[in-house]
Amino acid sequence: MRLTMPRFAGEPQFDRLPVQILRCSADTPPNDRIYAQGQICRTDGQVFARIWTFESAPAPQVCLVAAFAANGRTVEARAAAGGETALLLNGVPAEGKLTAYLFSGEDLQGVFWGAVLAIDAAAFFETLGADPAHPEGAIGANLLRIGGSVSALAPQGAYVPIE
Repeated sequence: MRLTMPRFAGEPQFDRLPVQILRCSADTPPNDRIYAQGQICRTDGQVFARIWTFESAPAPQVCLVAAFAANGRTVEARAAAGGETALLLNGVPAEGKLTAYLFSGEDLQGVFWGAVLAIDAAAFFETLGADPAHPEGAIGANLLRIGGSVSALAPQGAYVPIE
């Protein structure tokens, strides 16, 4: 699997980004599996994760999570279907460093909802101890839909290296 974090000079252009498939574990019964997708990118000021899941009426506590790790440190941004958001820097809640919004719609694949999570880039790279000019190979990422069944880029607690 190849995971990249493209950099944009201005606003992210999500239509130009590769889409990552979030999968359920093989032991999840087929009728309980939730199809989800995600993307990551960055600008000079923010690191973005966009995650969406194909389900029409998620429970309010269902969360979309962007998790990152490097050098034994973590950054986790989350948004719940009920509207709650949180950013944890090394497990500690951080205020004012996350901008998030929910969206919903319908396309040929079905009814979906999702979130765009924008993390302050300075806090992100400082927390992870990574060089913003050359983060490739140093940071791992995981995108998840949690609640009932789990759909994820990698198993929970695991990370895919950003190339």
